[in-house]
Amino acid sequence: MFTRVLAISLAIGLYGCSTMSNHVEAQPAPEVVKSVPYSELPEVQKFISKMVSQHNYDRQLLVSMFSNTYKREQVITKSDNQPEVITPYHEYRANFIDPYRVQQGVKFAQRNKAWLEQAERDYGVDWQVIVALLGVETAYGKVTGNRDVFTSLTTLSFDYPRRGAYFQSELEAYLLLARNQGWTLGATKGSYSGALGMVQFMPSNHMKLAVDYDQDGRIDLWNSEADAIGSIANYLRHHGWQYQQRAAIPARVDQPEQVSELVNKGRAPLYSMNEWSTKGVWATTDYAAGKTGLIGLRESEEMVDYWLAYENFFTIMDYNPSRRYAMSVLELANRIAQHEGG
Repeated sequence: MFTRVLAISLAIGLYGCSTMSNHVEAQPAPEVVKSVPYSELPEVQKFISKMVSQHNYDRQLLVSMFSNTYKREQVITKSDNQPEVITPYHEYRANFIDPYRVQQGVKFAQRNKAWLEQAERDYGVDWQVIVALLGVETAYGKVTGNRDVFTSLTTLSFDYPRRGAYFQSELEAYLLLARNQGWTLGATKGSYSGALGMVQFMPSNHMKLAVDYDQDGRIDLWNSEADAIGSIANYLRHHGWQYQQRAAIPARVDQPEQVSELVNKGRAPLYSMNEWSTKGVWATTDYAAGKTGLIGLRESEEMVDYWLAYENFFTIMDYNPSRRYAMSVLELANRIAQHEGG
């Protein structure tokens, strides 16, 4: 079927529009604590005026929606307790690297062979990484989220100061996307943070990078596996994925305390292999030239394992800025590629 050469080379211990219309229907959101409706907040009233003046949005519709929308406390709790941040890698990876998810990934790859091969040609993105991202994000479309996106984004926009500006921009994008696509406000379901479909794109990424890959006249990231494949490939290419290039290789660190400030530092490669060797950091398998970053993740309660990460590793972090996430995607990609056709 596909080439069996595993280009990412990880020897691991083994996140087009339809014609625009101003008509968008509204549906109130359930499962929220009734307090003060968002329409009463001055910052929300300012946001409504912005949407009307800049985008000619229906003021009456927005006032109605925000008048029936209340803070969703669970969104705040989840945002402050993300597993990508607080869960040790050996526990985190267990949620995604299991025989069932590998098996389902192989089946997904087999039934979408033509689309994955086309995506490799069109976008230069390795097929197994596309499949693994879908596996980690939504178990290949099985778990896409059941929370009303409007309420989640509103809560994070106006009750989550740390990232309020970001989520207001995503709320703006969602409203424009809903109008363009003819979605019913309050009925669009997604993750607690407002991510959409089997690829879990935030609304701004849906607008910029989602593609109608099956060319049926609409982008459907919930039901079209072809659109999901093309959209992920487009996203990774946009962020600099290098086709059939390594992502990470195992490393040995002679004196961890001397390089502790360099472990998991930043989101870009730091040093060449020669430069790492002067710091007592060594590749333990064949390696390619180029700069790498040093990744350290806890493989057990007592042990931290290390990897040297190339540009492709950090490209996956553009999808989700977590090293645990990126490593899980790459390990799942390896296992799917190794079992494909088996």
